[in-house]
Amino acid sequence: MVYWVRAASRLRSAAQIRQQVSILASSTARIASPSSWRKLSACRGEQRRTMSMSMPMPRAAIVRSVPGTFADALAMEKPADPIDVQLAKQQHREYVQVLEGLGLQVIELAADDAFPDCPFVEDTAVVLGSRALITRPGAASRQGEEVPVKQALERLGLQTSQAQAPAQIDGGDVLFAGGMLFVGQSARTNVEGLQALASAFPDVRVVPVRVPRSLHLKTVLSCVASDVLAVEDSPEARAMFASIQREAPFLKSIAVSPAGAANTVLLGGGTVIYPSGYGRSFESVYEPYADRVIPVNISEFHKADGGLTCLSIFVP
Repeated sequence: MVYWVRAASRLRSAAQIRQQVSILASSTARIASPSSWRKLSACRGEQRRTMSMSMPMPRAAIVRSVPGTFADALAMEKPADPIDVQLAKQQHREYVQVLEGLGLQVIELAADDAFPDCPFVEDTAVVLGSRALITRPGAASRQGEEVPVKQALERLGLQTSQAQAPAQIDGGDVLFAGGMLFVGQSARTNVEGLQALASAFPDVRVVPVRVPRSLHLKTVLSCVASDVLAVEDSPEARAMFASIQREAPFLKSIAVSPAGAANTVLLGGGTVIYPSGYGRSFESVYEPYADRVIPVNISEFHKADGGLTCLSIFVP
């Protein structure tokens, strides 16, 4: 089953993109502990420079603060160590500092104790260009989280539409890669959710991907370059990527382990933010595909099945 929809796109000139990269380079001093960043050599060749310029830096990021009830967030398995809410708040602040240091306007929505999962703001909206689909989250306890997100997106000038029952869709199941939308068919996203995407965005190919066990599609794979995906080194993740590659054979993959480490944030200027705290560095893994590699520790969010992509919505 394949749907066609049209994505609103913003074309930028080469001069505008170069200006974005200049802003990125000059903004690092504003980030706490910039020594933890790895700025890669500029002499890696024209291929890397072309890759890093392939997408502009977004103008804004929407995040949501950690509520006092975050320890009650949903999880497929109860963590061995309980969530440390104060540490989660600290880790969230550090992630926000990284985004601000990259020059993004960060809109931080207030936490709501009625929604323990509300920091996972990605699940509440899918943004392409100047349009946004406001989702209907797959977990009933999360329905309602999307209300302030819709308001924030509209204040930023985006045109919004709303997924309606019986549609269920989590943004964590939606991957934009190779000019297509790959949508995980998981316990949180159903066929009606796929159809909601097809109604929201004209002229982009929307392709379902079966997610048999993981929470979301992006739990086990994500983009590290415009044509390269980090894929968890597991049979399930490899099967998902094979499904994606059948529709987009030009996409390549790199195997990443352990579980959770393949969820990365790709931003303009060849910037990759990756989750640290796995007892090893992934700089050497991502260096061939990025001009800048930034580690961020989100150990407390992992305990609630959350990844880096879950913590923000990017607005071009």
